[in-house]
Amino acid sequence: MNTSLIYLTLCFIAFAAAATAQSKQLTQYPDQLTRDGHIVVLPDHGTVYIVSDLHAHWDDFNQWLRLTKLVERIQAGEDVYGLILGDAIDYKPDEPRHPPYGDTLIVDRVMEFQKQLGDKGKRLIYLRGNHEFAAADAYAMLKKQGMTAQNQAEFIRLLYESPLGAYYEQFNFIERMTDVHYEFLLNLPTVVIAKNGFVGIHAGPARFIRNLTDLVNPSPKTLEELLWPRPVIAYPGGYTLTHIKNFLEAIHANLLVVGHTPIHYFPSQNVRDGIATFGENQLIFSTGYSGSPGIPTYIEIDLSETYTSVHMLKLGVNIHHLYDKAKKPKSD
Repeated sequence: MNTSLIYLTLCFIAFAAAATAQSKQLTQYPDQLTRDGHIVVLPDHGTVYIVSDLHAHWDDFNQWLRLTKLVERIQAGEDVYGLILGDAIDYKPDEPRHPPYGDTLIVDRVMEFQKQLGDKGKRLIYLRGNHEFAAADAYAMLKKQGMTAQNQAEFIRLLYESPLGAYYEQFNFIERMTDVHYEFLLNLPTVVIAKNGFVGIHAGPARFIRNLTDLVNPSPKTLEELLWPRPVIAYPGGYTLTHIKNFLEAIHANLLVVGHTPIHYFPSQNVRDGIATFGENQLIFSTGYSGSPGIPTYIEIDLSETYTSVHMLKLGVNIHHLYDKAKKPKSD
């Protein structure tokens, strides 16, 4: 073997060893709540209560807190977690803005609880959704162009009247956002993964990741895949069962829980108990904005149990409706 070949071989070995050393595994994290870049790791014990797509539904947010007694239980030292899978902000265009600052109230209350609970406040986890990402991005763009608290309304009016106005109106939290809100949204995590193999993200699986490290510091493409796509059975060109399988295998997980895609997008055979399933390992649900046959729902996951199939999740045990008979109280 000549000198050049030996050198190349040694370089390859060194590169492979470095890559292996940098590759993070779920088992390497301590058995406690841990934040690492864009991911939050949960231990193999406790219970997590999950909501998604509140979209400024202040009453639904408070109903979740009432039913789970989440804040009181965290304060008392119980082994429980609250998880918001993104899109708590922005009114949907086909819904009334009641109350007029619903998303502001939700974000402010989460920040307040996290501060009030001290170190225990880390147990109330708010993940980034595509609306948090886009609203923060739009706010940063407007600030760069000279927007201040004093001229914010005028800047946003001009933005809405621009050729891209219809797009930006989806992210209307920018009308109510402050610099404090912006910094909060900018620092949100994107993925929750638990020792039992449960994964919570907003939209869908990243298609080309190699391991957990690729989620700790995701590329722009990976971040886009976590926040925006929908399943192929609900949206043409969306992610497939193979994408889910590869994603879960890459991070050694077994159950994917997401929001983002309205339940009425799914074929009827994929809908049960007000939620949707895609294959054996994915559940899709909504807590606030949820078109029929979707039902405002929250999900309960026992972190000490391994869920090898989404069909292990049962109504009344893991799948909880916010209101009796799926009827929401009328707004005043």
